[in-house]
Amino acid sequence: MNSNFVLNLKNRFYKSGNSKISRDSILFSSSGSQKNISLNECTIEDILPHLLVCSSIATIESKEKMWVATSMLMRFLETFTNNLVVMEDDVPIGTLGGREVIKEFSKNRTPSFFSDVMVQQVMNENLCVIPPNTKIGDLLKKMQQIQSDFALVKNEGGEYSTVSARRLLEAGVLCNTQMKISDIPLKLIPTFNRDDTIDTIIKQMIQNETEILVLENTPQFVNPQIIFEKIVELNYLKNIDNFFDLKAIALNLKSGKIISENTTIPDMCKIMLSMKYPFIMTLNNVLAPWDLIMELS
Repeated sequence: MNSNFVLNLKNRFYKSGNSKISRDSILFSSSGSQKNISLNECTIEDILPHLLVCSSIATIESKEKMWVATSMLMRFLETFTNNLVVMEDDVPIGTLGGREVIKEFSKNRTPSFFSDVMVQQVMNENLCVIPPNTKIGDLLKKMQQIQSDFALVKNEGGEYSTVSARRLLEAGVLCNTQMKISDIPLKLIPTFNRDDTIDTIIKQMIQNETEILVLENTPQFVNPQIIFEKIVELNYLKNIDNFFDLKAIALNLKSGKIISENTTIPDMCKIMLSMKYPFIMTLNNVLAPWDLIMELS
């Protein structure tokens, strides 16, 4: 394992120097008006008004078993609703994403984790619910504080829509800036090699608080969804007692998209929005939706 490559979402490592373009120069075109407004003045209803009239939420009951949740996450992790909202008596009480499942599965390494453990035992209770008039800048600060790229917007009718880092790429598309990928500070990311075990990969994800590891010297990567795909393929590990010993090559790795460093932020957001697995690479950098949104903030 090459331990020189480490990404930590709370303490990311950057190259020296600041981005060439001031954040104060970044404006957004409001979809509800003809004005260009700064990030600190943008609200959810300014640039993502469709969230207020169209509910977009994937829910799961708190007493469902983890095999149900894992199956749902396998399909939803790379969509705009990248977490399941845990419901109890029609009220959201928490969220469940890949990070929570991976962490708890590493503690209970048996098939019983999927057949016996309930969602409420694994979910993240730190649920962020915001009103439509929340400013995007304030939302991003809140996301940073709770170390989550997921929140719920509650409209006047009492319905909910999700806001995730990938959903916020829509704001990036509306961004009026010539900032390019080359203006974004470099970030180091954890890597793995083909002979590493699933155990090593999961430990890396937990230790570095990241959901993406890159295969050394390639654009291929692994994330929780890919691990879940293998678990489902193996019938939730029934009669499997060596899952954590399997090699990385047993997983169906996906490939990130390699693009030019001269690509602008709005164009980069468009590219990510069109991807099933929104993860891009240049010759010098690697970026996921969360990195772009944090850069705009």
